[in-house]
Amino acid sequence: MNTPSPSPQRRRRVPQDIPQDAPVTQKSPERPAYQAQGTKRKPPQRRTKRARAAARIDRALDGSIFERIPTPVRIVLIVICVSVFLTSAVGITRSYLAQQEERRRLEAEAAERAQHPLEYAGLVTQYALAQDLDPALVAAVILCESSFNPQAESRLGARGLMQLMEDTAEWVAHKLDEDNATYSFDLLYDAETNIRFGAWYLGYLSRRFGGDATKIICAYHAGQGNVDAWLKNPEYSSDGVTLDVIPMQDTAAYASRVLRARDVYRKYYFPVPTPEPAGA
Repeated sequence: MNTPSPSPQRRRRVPQDIPQDAPVTQKSPERPAYQAQGTKRKPPQRRTKRARAAARIDRALDGSIFERIPTPVRIVLIVICVSVFLTSAVGITRSYLAQQEERRRLEAEAAERAQHPLEYAGLVTQYALAQDLDPALVAAVILCESSFNPQAESRLGARGLMQLMEDTAEWVAHKLDEDNATYSFDLLYDAETNIRFGAWYLGYLSRRFGGDATKIICAYHAGQGNVDAWLKNPEYSSDGVTLDVIPMQDTAAYASRVLRARDVYRKYYFPVPTPEPAGA
């Protein structure tokens, strides 16, 4: 006969005496790692709402209105948009190019004006018109001769604005009945006297050569006798009236400069009036 073994008895832990004045401390639960690092964890509910909103946007884009438009209509819309874009781009480009062209034109005109100054405009106009001359031609001669310096003097002895030689000035003074005791070559340093004498001489050459600007300028530079000889030479004139070739290189270059300057002075200072049509 087996006798049952006695059940083990649980050993009771003897409680320790805690001093009454000891502070009572409670162990705080451990903080998650993300809170320990100073970051605040977003509630799961907020994250879920944002995810749902993003999902709704994705679904809206996937089923956009543009995709529901028939393909032919979609192609037409694309063509229209591209056409509008290209038209706008071309218009903007043309406007920009036009502005740049206008800027370059204004800069060129400013430079041209700077290279063709005009002084003594009143005297030039007065004495040019008195001799039935183009004031632009007189201004061009002054520019090419002295650059509007009334005290200019060449190595050959020509003086003043229009660089008149002494014998030419004396001859003009005689024609004007001013070759008296009061006349002297030094008067050619005076701007008005010089322009008056020079314009008279140009007017004389204009009447002699029928108003032909090329022959007038050549005679002013090289002498009227040389121009007469060139007109008689078939190598330089085919009809004895028109000067086809200027044989002296320096005179040819001078005539070219004066005629070019005359055109500039006409453009900015002395525009040639356009004749009115008959019966207007």
